[in-house]
Amino acid sequence: MPEQGERTEQATPRRRQKAREKGQVARSRELTAMASLGGILLVLYFTGGKFMDGLTELTGRLLSLQYGTDPFYVFRTASLKAVYLLIPLFAAAVVMSIGTAVAQGGFVFKPFELSLSALNPIEGIKKKFSLQALGEFFKSLLKFLIGGYLFYYVVKKNIFLLPFLMDMSISDIKDVSSRLIMEAVAYGFALFFVIAIISYILERQRFERSIRMTKEEVKEEYKETEGDPRVKSRIRSIQYEMARRRMMQEVPKATVVVTNPVHLAIALKYEDKKMPAPKVVAKGAGVIAEKIKDIAKKHGVPVVEDKPLARMLYKVELDSYIPQELYRAVAKIIAYIYKLRGAA
Repeated sequence: MPEQGERTEQATPRRRQKAREKGQVARSRELTAMASLGGILLVLYFTGGKFMDGLTELTGRLLSLQYGTDPFYVFRTASLKAVYLLIPLFAAAVVMSIGTAVAQGGFVFKPFELSLSALNPIEGIKKKFSLQALGEFFKSLLKFLIGGYLFYYVVKKNIFLLPFLMDMSISDIKDVSSRLIMEAVAYGFALFFVIAIISYILERQRFERSIRMTKEEVKEEYKETEGDPRVKSRIRSIQYEMARRRMMQEVPKATVVVTNPVHLAIALKYEDKKMPAPKVVAKGAGVIAEKIKDIAKKHGVPVVEDKPLARMLYKVELDSYIPQELYRAVAKIIAYIYKLRGAA
């Protein structure tokens, strides 16, 4: 059985929102990096020939001294040409990186906070030797081993081509090199992308565990958002009492009180040429019904007994006009009351 302070409850939406405001979301750096690399590979796949032609041309001009011999001019010119070639790759990497980060956790703007604990060397040492750091170490080791094996696999698979490179032209060497590089990158991307997805799943599980709540925290949050149930009950009680008092204040202004005659009492008010129909201004059962009848008698409001009508009027909402099907029955009572008042 879990203890009271154990974090066994799933995070509430408010807890998640607070974590998000602090910049805490489930994100995998590996997945973002692989998406960025994927953008570069897409660009190379569709425009790789043009990129290699441009790179070959730039290399040839540098080696043939077509940019002159001034080192500053050569460096500036070659840098501009290289940047021009690399802009599509950088743009694809940035777009894919931002898109993947947003897909994982949306836009998060973390406020700047100066944390003194970040400057504490002891805290830094603890992080270096934590379980999370150990997991990152083994993950990096796994990547290194996979990368080494991929290099060995590609070299072993294509080593038969090395003797033939001596007899190839520059163009053929470029084509072979491009194919080998793309093959190695494709293998590496596929394997590392799988690792990145697994990393994201593990990171999401770690994040969910980090924001779990104890039962006491859930109760406290409910009190903060919804209010203490005892306080809410007290407020409802006060509101009911105030509504009952206002209702009782309307009984002396009523035209008639209809009863059944013991359990129910409904006070109706009607003003000719001012109201479209009689309105229920007070109603109650049991003790409240007795109170309504007492107030009505004290202020000279007629009390009429009509069991079927009283039951139907009791279903009408307070401060609402009576329904049309009750017009005839109520009209008879009000006409009778007007007749008595006229005779008086």
